[in-house]
Amino acid sequence: MKIAIITDIHHGPQSHTKKPGWDGLPLLERFLDRAKAEKVDLVLDLGDHISDTTHEDDYRVASEVAAVFAGYDGPRVHVMGNHDVANLSLADNEAIFGQSMQSRVVDLGETRLLVWQPGVQLSRQTGFPAAAPALGWLVDALMEDERPAIIATHVPLSGHSQIGNYYFQRSPLHSSYPDHAQVREAVEATGRAALWLSGHVHWNTVTNVRGIQHVTVQSMSERFTTMPEPAGAYADLEIGNGQFAITVHGEDPFHARLPFRASGMRPWMRPLDRLEAPSAAPELEPAGA
Repeated sequence: MKIAIITDIHHGPQSHTKKPGWDGLPLLERFLDRAKAEKVDLVLDLGDHISDTTHEDDYRVASEVAAVFAGYDGPRVHVMGNHDVANLSLADNEAIFGQSMQSRVVDLGETRLLVWQPGVQLSRQTGFPAAAPALGWLVDALMEDERPAIIATHVPLSGHSQIGNYYFQRSPLHSSYPDHAQVREAVEATGRAALWLSGHVHWNTVTNVRGIQHVTVQSMSERFTTMPEPAGAYADLEIGNGQFAITVHGEDPFHARLPFRASGMRPWMRPLDRLEAPSAAPELEPAGA
């Protein structure tokens, strides 16, 4: 099975590190042409389609992105990012892209994709809203099926370090949800998640937390790791024979191959609650215990 991934297109006016005058739509067209030629099972877009300004302009540039996606006749899934909702509503985004932007499940045969859409409205002062109000749907969806699941969100929930990140080293509050630890604990307790895919942080990372591989994919438009040219990033995710391989193409290439299995198959021991070593080897306690 193969999924083609793109994220953080940021179509629209100049912002932050974006190259002046750069137009990402031709690259998006090439990405979709490649996905069609390779007959991928799914195109997954992880959000932040635009660089927001006003409602009128956001609607226009988001519609330009959607028009390119509409030329692809295979299955595709879109996630909303924080820039997509700065001036546009959920209903606006659904009308523009012609599909639901609610949380939903996509059956992929040997696995399922859980597209989880907690709130992504970002406040400069307080960061993201809590994700927990939407957590019940995610836990219920995980528990409905024993197949190892993939979770897709715009914002990562691994809680991984932002040291070196142009945007978030000094603003880690904006890199994840304030209750990311609570969300992870609830997901880990199900033992059903294998892989968590996100964008938002504009770099390639893999973080293993209690058997769940959290992967972030580089932005198509970003330059802070690839100056002077944009990363032009897009990714292939291949799953088979109990493994997954993620390959990011463009000016910031990245590759990882790791086991693909539900986290409950090998539950991790709980961390020590004290610094000194235990006097005897502890019994294995599942993550959800």
